[in-house]
Amino acid sequence: MKAGVYSRAKHERGVSGDACIFKQDGDMALLALVDGLGSGEEAAKAARIAIENIEKDRALPLGEILQHCHLALRTTRGVVLGLLRVDLPAGKMRYAGVGNVGVRAIAREPFRPISYNGIVGYRLPRFQEFVGNYHEGDVLILYSDGIDTRFHSDETLLYREEEPAILAEAIALRYGKDDDICVLVAR
Repeated sequence: MKAGVYSRAKHERGVSGDACIFKQDGDMALLALVDGLGSGEEAAKAARIAIENIEKDRALPLGEILQHCHLALRTTRGVVLGLLRVDLPAGKMRYAGVGNVGVRAIAREPFRPISYNGIVGYRLPRFQEFVGNYHEGDVLILYSDGIDTRFHSDETLLYREEEPAILAEAIALRYGKDDDICVLVAR
């Protein structure tokens, strides 16, 4: 898989509280997007802690990654986050999320997972892991709440054969709000 990211801080802030990671270990890929609550340095600190834990625990089941992040973030303002794992040989993808991190799949088969209300590090809800089929060429998008969800219906944007980084930037520039922004695209 290939991935691309577009990220920027809220206007007049030097640092973004949004962060993401894409890691592929052999035939398994993990996409994660984290949004530290609020903006500025404290949000960025919480996001960094979450990303460090996700990277360290990336081989674990998604629920365990969420639990470990929750424990590591208890002394921070917390984050919302989405985790998407793709098992290439099995043709499966799994998603688990907490809070207002968005996920959009442009896939041969419908995949519409949701994130459950809550805050990782403060109020971790019961959550569900959603499972879908993955086919080569499917496009997976994780995005923070700094992106207007109207992009979901922009077929002229979403169905272009673009490199992931170009698509991530196009989504952010066209649908970004005055907030921290992060868009992670993989195909």
